Amino acid sequence: MSNIIRLNETAPRSEWIVMSNQGTDSFLDLLITAADTFEKTEHQEELLSFLRDQKEINDIAPGTAGFDLKEMPWRVGTLADDADFLLRVTAEAQNESVLTKLPYDADRDIVIPRIRQFARLVEYMKDGAKAFRGDENEYSGSAGEKQCTFQNTTKK
Repeated sequence: MSNIIRLNETAPRSEWIVMSNQGTDSFLDLLITAADTFEKTEHQEELLSFLRDQKEINDIAPGTAGFDLKEMPWRVGTLADDADFLLRVTAEAQNESVLTKLPYDADRDIVIPRIRQFARLVEYMKDGAKAFRGDENEYSGSAGEKQCTFQNTTKK
């Protein structure tokens, strides 16, 4: 069974990241390992916790670890900074130094293009952050050329 990562439910199939269970493990391991090299805000830790949860889900119930980026715990007030953080993580995840930290040989020909594709989806989220104004609780509109909707999860 495959895992699918996409921007949201309206994303065209051509933009879906589709991976095997093993590919998903490698993808998530690389992102999580790369993130360890950076200082993180409390909220960035929550985003990483979401990715760790997906890894655990894939271990327990293979083929069910797919998600939409809009499901991640984004916050309106920090979305642009958090997207920048994840973009730094995706760049770091492609480095040989991160690949060699894994306890197995990840197939870079499979996983690195998926990480780059994930970075493009994060860019769409970042572009969408520019559309937030004031105290709006939800943004629904285009993020770059993409349609996305996500909730303000800022704790009050």
